[in-house]
Amino acid sequence: MKFFKDIFQGIGNCFKGFSILFEKGLWPYMFYPLLLWVLLWVASFYGIFLLADGISEWLKSYFQFESIPETGHWLSFARPFLVSKVGFIIGWVIKFLFWMVSGTFIKYVLLIILSPVFSLLSEKTEEKLTGANFPFNFFQLLKDIGRGTLISLRNMILEYFFIFICFIACLFFPPLIFITTPFLLLLGWYFVGFALLDYSCERHKMGIVEGIQFIKKNKGYAIGVGMVYSFFLMLPFIPGQVIGMMFGPAVAVVGSTLSFLAIKKEMQKP
Repeated sequence: MKFFKDIFQGIGNCFKGFSILFEKGLWPYMFYPLLLWVLLWVASFYGIFLLADGISEWLKSYFQFESIPETGHWLSFARPFLVSKVGFIIGWVIKFLFWMVSGTFIKYVLLIILSPVFSLLSEKTEEKLTGANFPFNFFQLLKDIGRGTLISLRNMILEYFFIFICFIACLFFPPLIFITTPFLLLLGWYFVGFALLDYSCERHKMGIVEGIQFIKKNKGYAIGVGMVYSFFLMLPFIPGQVIGMMFGPAVAVVGSTLSFLAIKKEMQKP
């Protein structure tokens, strides 16, 4: 089936990106996402803990556990726990939730902030592989940034809309989680791959609507590319995250460019 074949081809193109990055001298592009990730990690770590501690203190003052008398109240038996432990638990639960939410934003933050870098990497990849020449144009760069930001915001809004719908559906019928989880994974991979493929669509003068239709017809490639991108960003622990940030975005951009060229080549066959 073409859909599944395209997914595996998209994944394979990303892994071809490893050798292309080093053989074609494109390896410096790996460090831009890593640098941005370090800055975002430090900022989010500080901001999340500060906000979570503030909410925790507000909840403690709102419920006024300290005002519960030591005897004679129906919660007196639990007063020591409520005073000493609940605030701590609430604080860490909030920190965990905020950390998870911020993690889902990171892929779109990278796509939006680094859109000029990713666009340039995609362009340089095509130049190295095909010999095509795309002269630098500052106004075209601004246009690429605007389009990349618009596409990423569109995809982010759509993804979170579907996440919300699936969440509500699972509240009423919990077994649906076994359907909604793989659906949301595929959807997230598709939207990431969509944004990366669109750099090539823009470079080849496709309008936004034309680019959307082009990628929809080749959604398997988008899912495969987005899967690799997301997999690297999900690597655990600090060493895994460093490796993921260095290689994931760069090989996915190269892989999306290879996929675009493969699709165009296939379309030109009689």
